[in-house]
Amino acid sequence: MKVSKDIVDKRRDEIMKAIQENNFISVDELVARFKVSAVTIRRDLQYWEDKGAIERNYGGASLIQEFVSDNSLYDRFRYMRAIAKRAALYVEDNDVIFINSSMTAVAVIDYIKNKNVTIITNNAKAINSHPDSNAVIMLTGGEVRYPKNSLMGELAVKTINSINANKCFIGCSGLTKNGISTGLMKETLVNKAMIDHTRGKRFVLCDHTKIGLDYNFNYSDFGGIDYLITDVLADNNTLEEIKEVSNLEVIKVEPLNK
Repeated sequence: MKVSKDIVDKRRDEIMKAIQENNFISVDELVARFKVSAVTIRRDLQYWEDKGAIERNYGGASLIQEFVSDNSLYDRFRYMRAIAKRAALYVEDNDVIFINSSMTAVAVIDYIKNKNVTIITNNAKAINSHPDSNAVIMLTGGEVRYPKNSLMGELAVKTINSINANKCFIGCSGLTKNGISTGLMKETLVNKAMIDHTRGKRFVLCDHTKIGLDYNFNYSDFGGIDYLITDVLADNNTLEEIKEVSNLEVIKVEPLNK
């Protein structure tokens, strides 16, 4: 008998909350708790691994290290998916778009519907997306950085430099009036190349937890950015400071229910 999507979604939400509470949980614990097979649990864990939230280990799964101190990861996904859904509305038929290694940015792929679009990304997790049949996904190639599975280095940059996109969707680690930043130098080269080789609109996708953070490596001011899509919990004072030094159009979204 086929299990309804609502039941599957509810179980997966509960699994994520359990992992958040303990940082690690075993397959055996989840099997006993939810009274389903180990195969089903592994499929649920794969779902969250594909989202970039967990790492599957021998016998179980743990939170990605960068999220260990985040007690509201599940809620963050609701905001991140809402940002991605709104961003997808700007994609037009026959667009060529850049998407960087951000979890929020790669989620845009799932919301692009009924459009012929070519997606160039350095996010290897894009292969786990659910694109419309009219979408073509191309990976830049390059050195793989774990656990994000992002592609970096000379090959990735060279690929991007050979393409002129219509739009780009860029996530970040931090956003302040000083600009857009990340904690990894190699990410700056890829992100900057995407911004520089976009002919049309450039979008920064950034949930409220990134607003006000300033990391070591700044890869752009706001001169080449047209839109900031964030959520309703973003700090208004920081957003006002950003508006004072830029011409950004700021869009704030409500979280998705799922």
